[in-house]
Amino acid sequence: MRKILTIFLLLFSIQTFAFEKLSDVYTVYYGNKGALVHIVQYYSFTCPHCIALFRKQFQQIKDRYINTGKVSWVFHPVPMDLLTVQGMECLQSLSEQEKKIFLEAILEEVLIDRPTVSALMMQKGMEVIGKPIPQLLEKEYLSETATFFDAFNFLKQEEKVEAVPAVEINGVFLPGEIPDIEFIERALFAVKEKL
Repeated sequence: MRKILTIFLLLFSIQTFAFEKLSDVYTVYYGNKGALVHIVQYYSFTCPHCIALFRKQFQQIKDRYINTGKVSWVFHPVPMDLLTVQGMECLQSLSEQEKKIFLEAILEEVLIDRPTVSALMMQKGMEVIGKPIPQLLEKEYLSETATFFDAFNFLKQEEKVEAVPAVEINGVFLPGEIPDIEFIERALFAVKEKL
């Protein structure tokens, strides 16, 4: 009950943690903009907890909450590593539907202990989609891209996401929470109680 009360208070309090998010070109959006609960999951392509959460629960979350209009969901990358910057470089050139296909395919197959193999998967995925990035594995290429500068500026902010996974719900950043099914249930309960 205490956790429900904590979420309830946080959902409707003034946000004191503020940072500039990355552009929407790097994020992947699911759901109805009119949903009661808006979740932003901050993730990295090398975060074992992010990958496990996606593989074990995201399809259930889509079926139960997103596809039913209760929850909207945004995957927001946190470019703490080269693989995530490479993923962002791919995402920025994709349509909304292509982003979902790319993200879901990569998160299902990514090998966090073998980032070069995972980057090759990203590169192959972009070829399949018809938007190849031949230089994706070249650090010199990446260091000259707008993606790299956006990632650098995101990370150099005074206030920022320090660890992933992290979650924002209805505009309130909750760095210690994991956006799993239990968390969503508590959030929905808290929002309904407020109404």
